[in-house]
Amino acid sequence: MSGTPLAALDRFFATWRFPVLALSTCAVTGLSATAMLLWPSSGGAVGQFAEDFRTWCFGYNAATGEMDRTQVFIFLSQPVLIGGLVAALWWDLLRRVSWRAALPWALGGLGLVGVSTVALADIRLAPGREAEIPFPAEALRTRIPAPTLSGLDQEGQPFDLRDVRGEVVVITAVYASCGFTCPTLFAQAKAALATLSTSELEHVRVVGLTLDANRDRPEVLARLAAAQGIGLPTYRLLTGSPRLMDTQLDRLGVTRTRDPVTGVIDHANLFIVVDREGYIAYRFTLGERQARWLAAALRLLVAE
Repeated sequence: MSGTPLAALDRFFATWRFPVLALSTCAVTGLSATAMLLWPSSGGAVGQFAEDFRTWCFGYNAATGEMDRTQVFIFLSQPVLIGGLVAALWWDLLRRVSWRAALPWALGGLGLVGVSTVALADIRLAPGREAEIPFPAEALRTRIPAPTLSGLDQEGQPFDLRDVRGEVVVITAVYASCGFTCPTLFAQAKAALATLSTSELEHVRVVGLTLDANRDRPEVLARLAAAQGIGLPTYRLLTGSPRLMDTQLDRLGVTRTRDPVTGVIDHANLFIVVDREGYIAYRFTLGERQARWLAAALRLLVAE
């Protein structure tokens, strides 16, 4: 009987091998979940997977950017509690094992979590899978009064959000010298608008607030608009005094930080969609699914 699978399983649980494997798995799981909690949403596959992970496990709401704190606590505390229990029950065995002997089994825990993550990502990223998730229009819909918003557009003309009341407005935040996510923001906005019919497009406006008001004067924004192939009346790039723009960005919930050395601005990548009545209806970010949902939201709001 000593060579049977049951005997081998019994030896596995009766020695230090199981607790080392279990503790490693708990540690890697906790670190991976924390990474997914903090990883920024982006147009890349990892950023999209992180957002999906937060939705599944942390109750993330794309409309508000908030997560369910109870779910976050429960999910992150489980590896700690299980690891603590394993350490307590197998402590005598664990304290006698050498790290050289334990290392292969500890790496086994890393491998288990890695294989599970790859399998989950494969399901998430497999061609055609993402398209199966329809736009949850009602679940994501909000009705928050849009804040006041004004400035000078790329042609130096004054603009106020109230000027386009009755139209569907997409608000985002960009700056002219951005070579990272801002081009992707423009590309996603243009792709969403490209799905609209000519009659639908007449009722959609895109407003981009500058994140760098000290540099982005109207003539700079005019060059940016020309480089992106966008223009009035559909697209307006706004600037103003730094104080005014910062106040408006804060009201919209656009977080940003500037590197004092390079001048690069790390910022939230948001599309804030305002309906015809002047209420914030949806908030989206970068990503393939978010792009489809943005287009769907625009068609829905135009039809209202």
